[in-house]
Amino acid sequence: MEYDNKALSLPEVMQQYFRIKGVQCISATMKGDFNGKRGKIKRISCHNGEFSEKEMMSEFIHFVLTDSVETLDFMAVPIDNGKMLLECVYPVNGQPMFSDTLDIDKNKILMETYTADDDAAFPILAYSSGIKIDSEIGAMIWFCGLRDSGVAPRKWRDEHGIDDYVYYTVTLEEDTPPGDNDPVYMKVAKEGGGAFHRH
Repeated sequence: MEYDNKALSLPEVMQQYFRIKGVQCISATMKGDFNGKRGKIKRISCHNGEFSEKEMMSEFIHFVLTDSVETLDFMAVPIDNGKMLLECVYPVNGQPMFSDTLDIDKNKILMETYTADDDAAFPILAYSSGIKIDSEIGAMIWFCGLRDSGVAPRKWRDEHGIDDYVYYTVTLEEDTPPGDNDPVYMKVAKEGGGAFHRH
C-alpha cells in the first residue's frame, strides 16, 4: 500500500479551509497482480473489544482491478450532530464507491494501514486514535507509532490497548459477468467499465 494526501497540492488558502472545517482526505494505492479480480470492501468496527463487519458496496457494483496499480480516494467531511461523512471515490472516472457515516472524535484521524493480517482481506484505511504515551507535558497520542508498528488493525486493541475504531478492507474474488436476472450491473474499472440496465 502507498498513501498520498492530494490536499497538499491545493493552494494554501484551500488547505487552510480544509483544516478549519476539519476535512480529512487520503488516497490509498494498492499494488499487486490483480488479474481482473473483483474487489469487495468491508468496514470492520472494534467496540469494547467486539468486532463487527459490514459490506460497503452494493452488490451490483463490480470493482474490477484490471491494472497492477489501483487507487481509491477517501474524503471525510464533518456534517451535523457530531458526525462526519466518509466518501470513497474511484478517481479514474469519479465514480462514488460508497459513503459511510462515522462519529467525529478529535483524537482520531484517517490513518494509513500498512500491515495486513493473515487472512485474504487486506486493510486499506482506518479511522482511529493512536498509541497513548506519557510525556513530560502529559499524555499524548502517537499516531506514527501505531501506523509504523507492524501490527495489523485487527490486533491494535490487543497489542496497543486501542478500542472504538474502524478500518476498511479489500477482499479479492473472481468476478462474475452480469446474469440474465440482474436488473443492474455496474463495472467500475480502468478498462471496460460501464453500467447495464435491464427493463
